[in-house]
Parts: sequence; C-alpha cells; structure tokens
Amino acid sequence: MTYLLVLAALALLPALAIVLLRVNGAIAFMSLCVGSVLVTYTATDVTDLITSFSAKGTLNVGQWVRLVLLVAPFVLAVLFARGSVQGHKKLINILPALASGALCTLLAVPLLPAGVQRHIQHLTAWHQLNDLQTAVILGGAAFSLAFLLFTHRFRHDDVKHGKH
Repeated sequence: MTYLLVLAALALLPALAIVLLRVNGAIAFMSLCVGSVLVTYTATDVTDLITSFSAKGTLNVGQWVRLVLLVAPFVLAVLFARGSVQGHKKLINILPALASGALCTLLAVPLLPAGVQRHIQHLTAWHQLNDLQTAVILGGAAFSLAFLLFTHRFRHDDVKHGKH
C-alpha cells in the first residue's frame, strides 16, 4: 500500500502543481524531456565531478544526481512559468498536466533506490502505466507541441513592429 502511495505521488504531485499553479503543462512536459536528456548524457560526468570532491560512496551519489537532473528542469519550469495559463486554457491545460505526471513517474521510478523500484514495479498500477508508455510520450509530446503552437498568439502591434 505504501508503494502505491509513492507511485500515486510521483504521478499526481507534478500534475497538481501544474494545474494549481497555472503552469503551462506543455512547458512542464518538455522540461521533463530535457531532464531525461540531462540524465542520459550528463549524469556520469556530473557524478564524477561531485565525487571528486568527496571520498564517500559513489553509488548513492550517482542515483541522487540522476534524480536531481531529471527533476531540476521541471522545478525551474514550474517556478518561472507559474501563472502562465489564464482563462479557458486552464481546462485544456489538464491534458499536458496529466501527461507530465505520467511521464515524471515513468522516468523517475527507474532512478529510485532498488528496493523501492522493485516494490513499485510489482504493482498492477505500474504495469498499466508502463504499458501506456508509448501513448504517454507520443500523446504528451504531440499535445504539448500543439498546445504551444496554437495558444501562442502574436499581438497585432508586435507583427507591425517586427517583434515575435
């Protein structure tokens, strides 16, 4: 039951933060994608840099570095983009918010400590979410791009003066 709560928190906390703070869900989704790229391509170097200053166990450091690299762009996006969704867009923003929560869960669970990871991966809810991985990523990416493209409006004055 405790691990089901961890899984639910991983999915719901990002989605709730996006909706309640009126953050553009598309930006949040893309920031998780950036975090995933950072984990893939920089985690080893960042871990090496941090462990060069300390002789303590590097296994845990690497694990926490990967989690921080994943979540840091999301947290920054939430902080800097809060209040960016107004009016009728709040309702439409729920879809990228839910996709962001699902993506956060899919990306974070493999980075958790082995024991927690093992317990979560035995849950039926995890198997269902994992089976939807392709739909979450493709749907979230497509909807986020569409949301960004169709909700960004040029003001008439900006077009006249050459501003975009």
